[in-house]
Amino acid sequence: MTKKQKPMTRADFISICDCVSKTGNSSNCMRLANRPLSDLYYYLKKNPDERQRLTIARTFFHDEMTAAVHDLAFGGIPQIRRTEKGKIVIDERGKPIIDRIPDTRLITTLLRDHSSRLARAEKADLSNSNQHSTEERNTRLRDEIVSDPPPKESNTKNKDHYED
Repeated sequence: MTKKQKPMTRADFISICDCVSKTGNSSNCMRLANRPLSDLYYYLKKNPDERQRLTIARTFFHDEMTAAVHDLAFGGIPQIRRTEKGKIVIDERGKPIIDRIPDTRLITTLLRDHSSRLARAEKADLSNSNQHSTEERNTRLRDEIVSDPPPKESNTKNKDHYED
């Protein structure tokens, strides 16, 4: 006999978002909370204003991951120094020497990702600036209409020229 689970509460949702900000995987977080993924979809359907919280959690994870990969790419991935024959090189204390050599393939991948993201951001900025300039034009046109003096009234009442 299966017991029906209670609906997800806001506190449950916040803990799921916290998990997502650390792992980047909402499916895995729902499994860890012993809940089906459909509970998350149902909660977001009933509380659409909370969708932004989940998006922020995913964005936070992505930003942290990108920073870590950036550090590895430019700072180098730690590797144990070896001799030509593959023997580990040790220092005077008997510990292996670790070299950090920047990874050019990772740097290339990062630059490609950042350049496409920058292009998308520039396109969005351009779109927003065009929209803003359209709004400015509409506001300017409205101001011009309001500031124009009203047309002068002429005394052209209906005169019947056939009346005597």
